[in-house]
Parts: sequence; structure tokens; C-alpha cells
Amino acid sequence: MGYPHYRNSKISMELMEPIYLNLFEIVLTPPALLKSWDVLTIENIVKIGGLDVDKVPTVVEQIYKGAKRRYSAAFPDSTTVDLAVDFQVNVNDANQAFVYNALRDWTRLIFDPLTGAMKMKKDYVGGPMVVTLFTKVGDVIRQWTFPVVWPTTNIPPMEMDYSSGANIYAISMTFAADYWDDVTQ
Repeated sequence: MGYPHYRNSKISMELMEPIYLNLFEIVLTPPALLKSWDVLTIENIVKIGGLDVDKVPTVVEQIYKGAKRRYSAAFPDSTTVDLAVDFQVNVNDANQAFVYNALRDWTRLIFDPLTGAMKMKKDYVGGPMVVTLFTKVGDVIRQWTFPVVWPTTNIPPMEMDYSSGANIYAISMTFAADYWDDVTQ
């Protein structure tokens, strides 16, 4: 084959593009009890993690006279995912932090700290949460659909600080998903 050269690279010669991990969109539908929020604003979601949907079982071992044999276990350790989502918070013309308000209302369906009220899972789950990864021209590379999601972490408190410059209030939360659909091109 010779020394590395542009012409020896299939990726270079076929003009293949890399996958850019900042070309994504998330649509998150809150629970039916929060009809006034409809769909949480796509442009306020700036990051998602926890898309570890490609699972395999762990390894189990047998030992016979000091020699180890290893096998794939009968099932994976986990068949669920926890999605870490970061939101930036803006204020609308009515001075409402609408993303914060929507997330607060959602978490209060699970447990309301002011009254102690709790709801059933059918009341506090939202979804679908659809995460779509695109090419630079908008073609879909991969799409994950989580039909049922709900927040599993508290809304973090506001940490105000004069010394750190212009901080934008952001909320990092984790959402549980029991199952998903994964379409990869």
C-alpha cells in the first residue's frame, strides 16, 4: 500500500463527512397533566448524555483447575437508560422563567414539597423524548425515541455569584427511560 497519502484514504477520496455531535435536536413532551407546556422548547436544551443504548451482557467466569473460561452473561446488567439533559433558562415578556416553571411543575407531579402530594406513574411520565442527530445539511443519521420519560433528579438550586462574570442559569436534570426505539442509518 505504501506510505500514507491522501489518495490512499478511502474517507478522503470518497469525500466522507465526520459526525458532528453538536448537530442534534431534542423534542421533549411533558406529561398530559401539564398541557399548558405542550412541548419544552427545543432551543433551551443544550446538551444530552446517557444515550448508552448499545448494551451487552457482562462477563461471567468459570474456573476449572485454575484455568478460567469466560462467557457472556445471560442478560445485561441494565435494560434502562438515564438521560442527562442540560437546559438554559430564559425569561419571557411576562418575566416568567418558563423552562424552570415547566420542569418544576413536572417534578411536583412526582412529589410536591409544599403539600406532600404524589401522583401515580401514569400521571407523571412524559414523552416521547425524541433525540435526532443530523448531518450538516439536515439529513438524519440516527434517531432515538424514548416513549416514556420522567425526571429523577431535583432541579439544582441557583448558585448566584458576582465573581464569575455573566453566568447563564442552566438546569441539569436526569430523565429515566425504561425502553427506546433506535433508528440508525
